[in-house]
Amino acid sequence: MNLNLIEAETGKKIADKIKKLTLNQVKKLKGNKNFQFDWSIEEFNEVYSIKRSDNNELLGLISIIDVPQELRIHINLVESIIINQGRKKEIDGIPGCLIGFACKVAFMRGYDGFVSLVPKTRLQDYYHNKFGFRHMGTHMVVFLDTSQSIITKYLQDE
Repeated sequence: MNLNLIEAETGKKIADKIKKLTLNQVKKLKGNKNFQFDWSIEEFNEVYSIKRSDNNELLGLISIIDVPQELRIHINLVESIIINQGRKKEIDGIPGCLIGFACKVAFMRGYDGFVSLVPKTRLQDYYHNKFGFRHMGTHMVVFLDTSQSIITKYLQDE
């Protein structure tokens, strides 16, 4: 899978990969200064990392929870490393690639791309405007065509 990540300064596409972390790797994230959140508390969820292929630099993480009784994937936490957050980020597209990956997992598991998350209030407009998430009760969700459009925009199969 090719990820649609762009160096902000040059506009150049960069090669990256998404990989599932082991329990041990997740525990080792405790105290990692590159993230605002303590990712070690996500040890009971599926945690995936996005890394640069050329130097193995960790760029972002996503924690997902499979909710098979509701046929959905729940994004529990998604975060780019601090230097890739906000307007002055070095690499653009990290959250999109990670969310696209969650959408792809939701299709692979037979959930029709049904993905949910519970955003901080200040991020609700971001998830709606950038990715097409809609409110459904206390959650925001995407599925079917919207999920497929996220996958198409951020992930490209080789």
